[in-house]
Amino acid sequence: MDLLQLEAIKGDLTLRRIVDILGEECHAVLLLFIAIPSIFPVQIPGLSTPVGIIISAVAIMLYMHRPPWIPRRYETLKISAKVVIRVSEIAERIWKKLSRVVKERWVFLHDGSFFRMLNLMIFVVNACLLALPLPIPFTNTVPGIAIVLCALGHVEKDGLFILLSYLWTLLVIAFFTSLAMGAKHFF
Repeated sequence: MDLLQLEAIKGDLTLRRIVDILGEECHAVLLLFIAIPSIFPVQIPGLSTPVGIIISAVAIMLYMHRPPWIPRRYETLKISAKVVIRVSEIAERIWKKLSRVVKERWVFLHDGSFFRMLNLMIFVVNACLLALPLPIPFTNTVPGIAIVLCALGHVEKDGLFILLSYLWTLLVIAFFTSLAMGAKHFF
């Protein structure tokens, strides 16, 4: 049983308390939560721009070792202990399956100051590309995958997934460059 479940057994939790319990991991979990819907080919129009901005902001807070910002009026929002326990149990089951692949390794790609800056750039560049309001298929999916890979790497300090996000970002840049070149020739 994790710390979040142990706290929920005592009673309802505020949103601020949940963020405090999750600590730095909260940023990566939040990035995953926000980015996963963008990897699906069918998108909700108008959503990519605010999502890209939010991902950039959360990534900057992660880099600066600052807790996620929560508006004051939501800090004291009570989350039912039942909901916290249920979500935590589901997340634990999913994570058990993922932990076969995602695990702590090559930690220097997570902890080193140069790599922390590079990881921030990976998040922000891909978030900016995600934020472009382009009505072209896969323009959200391609950068979304890079964000998810890097966020997974941050959750478990898995340098392999962080490295995969670097390589995927090269593909993202090539994809958007080819779109720009095609648009240039079209117009």
